Amino acid sequence: MNNVQTNRKRVVIPDIIHFFNRIINTGVHEANGIARNRQIRTVNIAGVTGGTASLFFSILNTCRGNYLLVLINITTMACLYSMVYFNEKKKYDLGPMITMPICAMELSASALIYNNNMELYLLLVVCLALILLNNKWVMLILSIFSAVLLGITHRLAPHTVIHQASETRRIMNAVIWLIMLQFFLYYFRLQIMGYTKELEESNRQLNVANKTREKLISILAHDMSSPINTLFFMLDLLQEDMLSGKDFAESSRLLILQARNLQENMDGLLQWCYTQMKGIAPQPVHFNLVVLIEEVITFLQPQFQKKHIHLQNDIAQYTCIIHADQEHIRLIIRNLLSNAIKFSYKEATIVLRMEDKGSELVISVADFGVGIAADMQERIFAGDQIHSTPGTGNEKGIGLGLSLSQEFAQKNNGFLSVTSEEGKGSTFSLHLHK
Repeated sequence: MNNVQTNRKRVVIPDIIHFFNRIINTGVHEANGIARNRQIRTVNIAGVTGGTASLFFSILNTCRGNYLLVLINITTMACLYSMVYFNEKKKYDLGPMITMPICAMELSASALIYNNNMELYLLLVVCLALILLNNKWVMLILSIFSAVLLGITHRLAPHTVIHQASETRRIMNAVIWLIMLQFFLYYFRLQIMGYTKELEESNRQLNVANKTREKLISILAHDMSSPINTLFFMLDLLQEDMLSGKDFAESSRLLILQARNLQENMDGLLQWCYTQMKGIAPQPVHFNLVVLIEEVITFLQPQFQKKHIHLQNDIAQYTCIIHADQEHIRLIIRNLLSNAIKFSYKEATIVLRMEDKGSELVISVADFGVGIAADMQERIFAGDQIHSTPGTGNEKGIGLGLSLSQEFAQKNNGFLSVTSEEGKGSTFSLHLHK
């Protein structure tokens, strides 16, 4: 029996939290922007908190037979809850503009009839007007109206009282008012601090993106213009009959290598641009990982042959079906193998392994080339930094491969790791959840 009750509590509590989160986020939309959404949440919290307090007072006054005060409390409650309704209808300014003057007059009426310190709540109206309203003239008029009403009510309340509230009730109203005032001010402070942090983080990301773009443009201008300029130069020589077919054939070998580097750099750049686009998500499917890796190996055969590198493929005998974005995994494997070739010496060996750890699958690419310095290993996957290092055959790149691969791995619930020793080689591993 106790277990059943415990399970019910576990189900009910998240439902209640979800319900209140839905109310607080009523009317919140990404298109509104950070500041506006925080303002909308504040309106919702003010409406729900104030409306609930009015409901409590209406029940209390019903028990005491103060039906006129019950009517005022219910009207106040309806006005405050209506602010959430207006947010739901995306009429964000209309709710506070209608509700606040009505609540101010009801609070004043309550104070004049009962002399119960409810005029203090007019200060809450002034604070909320300054926080929640965007139109400065409406804000100013409502603040002045509430302040004048506060002064008049406080002055007349002792002389217009019909049913004098008890001293306990007056103290309770003052205490509740003070608690609510502190709560709203503290909540608003949290909102401002949160908004400031979000702006700082957005600025940081923008600065990182700008620096990345600047470095990319610098690298592209230097490395990618060279083969194009060489091609135009050779074509001009051919056109002017200053270059024989034989000389062109010999020179074209270098041009082909440069063009291939240009293509690889463009592929990496396009993939990087792809990841920067908003709304792009992985498209996971079931596929045979070993078959995909074999396709990548076949594609890279010219690079293996160029440096006479032997690939020790220890995964050929496996059959491994995984659920991930096939193109993401293809790019990761291609980058890892391309880097291993790039930083291996001629006639070296690259080892490709796979390890099944139950819940995790690890694909490792080990080379015995130049290795990576310890301080560089900590930054090699950083998305905010670009590391372009020439290979053992002076191969060039734009330095996006590893950070791009790490980003794709994370999008597929995995990650990349590296172990390396400078001068002895590196092992890059792709960790995927099965």
